[in-house]
Amino acid sequence: MASFFAIIIGVLITAGVFLLLSRSLVRMVLGLAFTGYGVNLTILTVAGLEQANPPLLTLPGPHVDPLPQALILTAIVIGFATTALVLTVALRAYQVAGHEDVEALGDNLARESLEDVDRADPEHQGPDQPDWEDSGAVEVRP
Repeated sequence: MASFFAIIIGVLITAGVFLLLSRSLVRMVLGLAFTGYGVNLTILTVAGLEQANPPLLTLPGPHVDPLPQALILTAIVIGFATTALVLTVALRAYQVAGHEDVEALGDNLARESLEDVDRADPEHQGPDQPDWEDSGAVEVRP
């Protein structure tokens, strides 16, 4: 049983690292999630895969250690929140840049040659062209 879990852990970690090394934002987010699943499964496997009673006082021993299960449950919640945050940032980066290529994100945002390119979200300006620039804002003097 442990060798089966070792193979699954290896596949998850390998797929996660492969996806993390790609240039697409969505693939990187999926790679982060796969790596997290592999680590959670590793914690569960290292804790032991024996079939014992749950840690209740009314049941006779031996008992299963509840700490790895609590750690995994916490990691699942944190991983879900992190994935949601990174997907939101990736969506906004796609709206601003018009593509999801990670290598070209920093270069394309500062170039002036992108002025004639259609944006994914035409209502919002890029970070180098703030929305308030054309609103006729009054300069405040100290």
